[in-house]
Amino acid sequence: MSAKTHLSRKITAALAIIFLLPPLIFFVMWSSIGLRYSGLSTGDQMDVYTGYFPQWLRDINAIHTISIVCCLIAIVLAARSFKKHLLSVRVLMLIVVLAAIFILLFDISQLF
Repeated sequence: MSAKTHLSRKITAALAIIFLLPPLIFFVMWSSIGLRYSGLSTGDQMDVYTGYFPQWLRDINAIHTISIVCCLIAIVLAARSFKKHLLSVRVLMLIVVLAAIFILLFDISQLF
């Protein structure tokens, strides 16, 4: 039973990182647009940003909602695997939680 718990914590740690990747990519895309095109208005930046996505996902609120959901899932999974005894996994999960909280706050601020 201990081996199964050990394995599930490794899997939850990996899943936490996997669920953090899409919001992290979305955040980097948004930041790079702001740096690359500094003279654009906010509406034009949103048009450039949504232009990278498929037609069915061109709504900025849907993109931020997906990012929020993925961040929340990553936080829950990282918290579940934080009980692992390896220090490297604990530090990595702490970084995942902090990055997810930062991106979560960014997405909430962009929604309103």
